[in-house]
Amino acid sequence: MTHSTDDSPAAPAPAPAVDTDAGTAWRPTAWLPTGLAVFDMDGTLLPDTTACRQIGLAAGDVSAVEQLEQAYRDQLIDSTQFAERCLESWAHAGPGLYRLAFAACPRIGGLDETLAWLRERSVVTCLVTMAPRPFAECFTGFDHVFASSYPHDILNPEDKPEIVRRLRRDLGLEEHEVIALGDSDSDVPLFRTLSRTVAVNASPNLRELAARSYDGDDIRDAVAGLFAVQESPR
Repeated sequence: MTHSTDDSPAAPAPAPAVDTDAGTAWRPTAWLPTGLAVFDMDGTLLPDTTACRQIGLAAGDVSAVEQLEQAYRDQLIDSTQFAERCLESWAHAGPGLYRLAFAACPRIGGLDETLAWLRERSVVTCLVTMAPRPFAECFTGFDHVFASSYPHDILNPEDKPEIVRRLRRDLGLEEHEVIALGDSDSDVPLFRTLSRTVAVNASPNLRELAARSYDGDDIRDAVAGLFAVQESPR
């Protein structure tokens, strides 16, 4: 079972121009009249880290989370056991922990501008992550957020395609009107169902599956590459 923030947040004001090294204002290079843009979080919007790791860091015991992540990768524990033990390790930190962790975590550049640009073009934006929902919902610019409610309602990789399929149908969209961005093997089930995908600073397995790959620190460039060149930066 998954969760969504069903009430769409208020549309942000148009993003200001962003100066590039060439001294020009940045905008993506094309537009999509309507569609759905799906973003992964851990490793994609949070470069080289995960929400749980950042929460553990804020709670003062990141090593415990790193050990649990390794145990999960090695299939020594399942997702519910991982969630239960993570909650135990940071339970002492109090209710403000998630926002504290979010405020301190590294994030890929250009996300706010990208979400605003997509929304101006009637593209619905969606964050889909296995991470804890209170952390994921700190990203306030998305129309929909699907995440895990620790410890017993965990979103797994196999849930991602069904979440996107249901949302796409609710929006009356076709498969080719969906774009997805991710970084790891947890995104493989979703990427297998879509044709317009970008592997962002990604694992070899996802790179092989994706329509294209992007390596860098600005999500605007990853999104711009999904569109035909119909609009020039100004």
